[in-house]
Amino acid sequence: MNQEKKERRLIVREMELKDIPTILTISEESFIKPWTEEQLLRELDAKTSPFSHSFVLEYGEIIIGFINFWLTFESATINLIAIRSFAKRHGLGSLLLQDALTRIGQIGTIQTVTLEVRTHNIEAINFYQKHGFSILLKKSSYYDNGDDAFYMIKLIKESTRTILAIESSCDETSVAITRNGKLLSNIVATQIKMHQKYGGVMPEMASRLHTENITIVLKEALDEAKITLDEIDAFAVTRGPGLIGALHVGLQAAKTLALIYKKPLIPVHHLAAHIYANEFVKELKFPLIALVVSGGNTELVYMRGHFNFEIIGQTKDDAVGECYDKVARVLGLGYPGGVPIDKLARKGTHRYNLPSPALQNGYDFSYSGLKTHVINLINNTKQRGGSIVVEDLCASFQETAMDALVNKTKKAFEEFEIKQIVLAGGVSANSYLRERILQLAEENKVDAIVPPLWCTTDQAAMIAKTAEYLYDLQLFAPLSLGVDPNWQINEFDNFNTN
Repeated sequence: MNQEKKERRLIVREMELKDIPTILTISEESFIKPWTEEQLLRELDAKTSPFSHSFVLEYGEIIIGFINFWLTFESATINLIAIRSFAKRHGLGSLLLQDALTRIGQIGTIQTVTLEVRTHNIEAINFYQKHGFSILLKKSSYYDNGDDAFYMIKLIKESTRTILAIESSCDETSVAITRNGKLLSNIVATQIKMHQKYGGVMPEMASRLHTENITIVLKEALDEAKITLDEIDAFAVTRGPGLIGALHVGLQAAKTLALIYKKPLIPVHHLAAHIYANEFVKELKFPLIALVVSGGNTELVYMRGHFNFEIIGQTKDDAVGECYDKVARVLGLGYPGGVPIDKLARKGTHRYNLPSPALQNGYDFSYSGLKTHVINLINNTKQRGGSIVVEDLCASFQETAMDALVNKTKKAFEEFEIKQIVLAGGVSANSYLRERILQLAEENKVDAIVPPLWCTTDQAAMIAKTAEYLYDLQLFAPLSLGVDPNWQINEFDNFNTN
């Protein structure tokens, strides 16, 4: 009797060649596209696949499940896990996965475990989330049949990392250094005064000034952090969106440093970095809605987890910041226009009737109509010999422009189940918008992050903060990487080499 019990206990052991027929049967039961015998043989061959590890779950002499995962120096990837159909619903999948995670955790260098799962496989997604995995991003048409995949991750342990980050997407040259989340330095050389007389950023001038400033700013950042380039674990840089020439300066500097010091290159999305800049003051809580507003972008983004971006609304023409600059120019308030309009609006009254930039359906915006209406109002009034009460016009314009953002944000969190509202981007410095978002959050009892003013401007600290997560996930790019001035936030892992 004791011998029978011993033979029938559950064990996890390494897969052997004799197991292949049974593994093929389980694979065919479990997967849309099961592994072939050739694939299994390759995975079991230590010479061709030294990084591959395969185990079976056995009850007595009956194989009832298997798992395969790959190991590199710092990460593990789970490729397949399956339980025979007659043995499901008994916690055996959890037993097999937990055994694998224990083995992986015993390897001191492993920091993350990743896997892919079809987006419609809710049962599998819930299974992995129960074991500590979270959705990182969505991979469109990932499988051969066109199905999308969720890329999921589980952190085994926090890595020790020192990141040097470069930001040069527009008119600020910035270098920042972080170590294990602590900001050691954040040097910014701004070009605003050089561009003010032109009423906007001159792309060629911006590129030239970035070239002149980059080495100076780099040295200041290293000096303030009191470290050397030899101590850097990875070099991060803004890859886009932004001005193509300006982006090139930063990317070439980062690629050169990565090549010389033989360290990873981490490309960062500029708008994603504005969202993650908020983590300097408060942790992001998922799922969340991020309102990202700047001189070049106006987007409502839904995030299920880290780097899982879904654009649910955006401007169809002018960005809200661009609209501010153009109205300010006509009013003679100078460049950039956000601060002077905000200050004057605080002294005025909303008495001009202006068209809302919020499109009727969905979450999209159109600021060109508002901009044109205000400019025509100013010009027509002057032609008739009348006068504009600038403070009142600024108040009317600001409230119309910002209320559209707030109302769409409210509509979004009413439809999506979220834990947090996040405000991000240069326009998040606007006092009226900040007040309205906090008021909205308080009225609806939802958490909100309004960034400190230093986090609203373009600077490399936000690039470094974002890169810390990407470093843990080992989302590195080849040195052949090119800039992408039109990089979409929901395609941040598309590291093509154009």
